[in-house]
Amino acid sequence: MKYSILFLACFTTLPALAEVYRCAGDVYQSDPCDDSSQPVDLSNVGSVVANDNALYTSNATPRSASTDKKAEISTYIRNRQIDREITKLKSRRKKVLVNRDQRMVNLRNRGRYANNNLAGATWQQSLAQEMNAITQQADTEVSTIDRQITRLRSEVK
Repeated sequence: MKYSILFLACFTTLPALAEVYRCAGDVYQSDPCDDSSQPVDLSNVGSVVANDNALYTSNATPRSASTDKKAEISTYIRNRQIDREITKLKSRRKKVLVNRDQRMVNLRNRGRYANNNLAGATWQQSLAQEMNAITQQADTEVSTIDRQITRLRSEVK
């Protein structure tokens, strides 16, 4: 007797009778949103083989809806790739500026050891020229990165 009850409990399934309603903002809930709410047809959910026509609305052909969905997914993926590239470029830009600042600090520290004579003045002038070159190099890299970021942002759809 125990085994027959256990057997029936394990192998007897009952269909689910819950209804699902779609509300504004693509929110799904078990209670109607308003008086005119209609339950969503979930009869083909979970089936291995579903009717292709049930997946599309009556005003769109299956092929165009599929193509639209693929284009939408491709656009989304491309936009995500662009966002990642922009993030990498911003990180690289920040590293360039930090590197420039560190190099400038190192050159300023070296300049403190210059004597107040002609050799020290020449060395100071050499350090100033090197600082100017470092600044120009960093500014060039930053402007290149900024142009790349602007170009990528224009590609985002």
